[in-house]
Amino acid sequence: MTGIAGAFIVAASFAASKHAAPAKACGVDLNARQVRAAVKSLPPYPGTNWTWSTDPASMEGNFDPCATLSTALVTVEMATGSSPITALMFHDGKYLGTATPKAYGFTSLDPDRSTDDTVVLDYKLPGACNACAPASVTSVRYQWSGDHVAMLDPAPPSS
Repeated sequence: MTGIAGAFIVAASFAASKHAAPAKACGVDLNARQVRAAVKSLPPYPGTNWTWSTDPASMEGNFDPCATLSTALVTVEMATGSSPITALMFHDGKYLGTATPKAYGFTSLDPDRSTDDTVVLDYKLPGACNACAPASVTSVRYQWSGDHVAMLDPAPPSS
C-alpha cells in the first residue's frame, strides 16, 4: 500500500512540476536580461549624452539571480580607465537601483569580502595619473536588510 501511495505522490509531483514556473538559472551572469534591462533604464551620464554600456565584456560584478544581494558594475560606452562606473544593485535578480546617486571612476567589486547578502565595493580616488597608484581606497559594504539595501559604511568622498 505504501508503494502505491508513494507512486501517486511522485506522479502528482511530476504533473505539478510540468506546470510550475521554470527554475532560475543560478550563477554569475553579467549578460542576463535583468542586467541588460537595468542598464537600458539608466539615463545618460549627467551633463552629457554618454550612454551606459550593455556589453558584458565591459562590466564587472557578481550578478546572480539567486543571490540575496548582487551587483553589476557598468561604465559608459567607449569608456577609458577613468570613466564613470555605476553599481546596479539586485535582490534575488530584481533590479533595485544604483548603489549611489553618483557614478565614480575607479570602482571595483571586492569579491573576497562580498557574500550572498553583502556586496563590498572599492572606490579608488585617483593618484596623479590614471596609471598611478590610487591616492586612497574607500571600501563600502552594502547589505540586504530584510526589505532594503543598507549602506554600512560612509559613501565614498567626491573626487
